[in-house]
Amino acid sequence: MDKPLGKSSGEITIDVHLNGLDKQLAKAKELVDTIKKARSLADDLAQAMENLEAEV
Repeated sequence: MDKPLGKSSGEITIDVHLNGLDKQLAKAKELVDTIKKARSLADDLAQAMENLEAEV
């Protein structure tokens, strides 16, 4: 979207620039996926630690 979106009424004009928004959303989704993977790994590690403690 190279052209800004705009809406005007009387003397009030609102311009919205969406350049780069898709890229930022993709980065945010990638970050969420990374956080989910890290949480899963932490849960796996916690379970492994509990199993080790139970054996001792």
